[in-house]
Amino acid sequence: MFLTITELPMNDFVISYILRPTIIMAFVILLAESGVRWLPKQHDYVLISSSTLIVITIVAIHSSLEYLLFFLFFPIMISIFYFQYKKLLYSFLNTGIALFALYTYDSDLYDNVSIISLLTLISVLLIYSCIAFGILARGREILIHLRTSYESNQELLVRTILMDKLAKTDALTDTYNHMAYHEFKDNLVEQAENGRMALHLAVLDIDNFKSVNDTYGHRAGDAVLRKVAELTRSKTGSNDIVARYGGEEFALLFTEKSYQEVYDLVEDIRKTIASTTHEALQGLNVTVSIGLNQYIPGMGKEAFFQGADAALYEAKHSGKNRTALAKSIN
Repeated sequence: MFLTITELPMNDFVISYILRPTIIMAFVILLAESGVRWLPKQHDYVLISSSTLIVITIVAIHSSLEYLLFFLFFPIMISIFYFQYKKLLYSFLNTGIALFALYTYDSDLYDNVSIISLLTLISVLLIYSCIAFGILARGREILIHLRTSYESNQELLVRTILMDKLAKTDALTDTYNHMAYHEFKDNLVEQAENGRMALHLAVLDIDNFKSVNDTYGHRAGDAVLRKVAELTRSKTGSNDIVARYGGEEFALLFTEKSYQEVYDLVEDIRKTIASTTHEALQGLNVTVSIGLNQYIPGMGKEAFFQGADAALYEAKHSGKNRTALAKSIN
């Protein structure tokens, strides 16, 4: 734009006011890039210092344009983005040093800018710095508020998750409880009804558990329940559901497994439980009977459970310590 009104020859103007400042600022930017790469922990100070050098270049080249001195506020503006008081102070010192250097060593600027104008400029820069400080203080206040709100929300979320887990967990065995079992079963049956996945249900019951309580006491019975639940969970996958259905009975829901895989798995559970001794029973073991059923579209959730329960009844009355299959599988 100044090319159209300048009295200087075009070549002199281009060299003095376009080419020279461009080369200097390009060099400053290269230094800044190197500083950011080699001093990553100090990159913010590098950028503030580089912005100060760019402003000095612009003002020194165009010293006849007094209003360009307001560019000295540029480093202060940059420091606001870091939300740190020490960076704001650093940029303010940079600006003060730059103003002192320009006014002292640039004869054109010294001649063109009076003391009154200089004091006015300093006053404006101080006011802008105070505004920047206020913005920074308000920003930090908002940041603290957001952090506090985030931490409160996180704490509430964790508390909600824990409460939800407690509401769905059996306190004694640390498996899902009766209510959670029905919730999972309803959802899984809905998906299996649409043919989207395979679903099996195994109902596991500890054999002769009443005699365990009568002979060794309820504390021993509780210890046996915890051990059986622990062994069962150790054999099942993350997509399977182990729930205490009631008393000494557990319900196991298996997803995305074939019938043979589920059968082999429940047999492994049964054999592992049968071979495990219990300190609470003075080194004796317990056995379990299992009824297994496979969901068939159209069966319905009630028939699904009744089939597994009927198979469990058959296992109980045909010798115990065995796995019986529902009629739908047979």
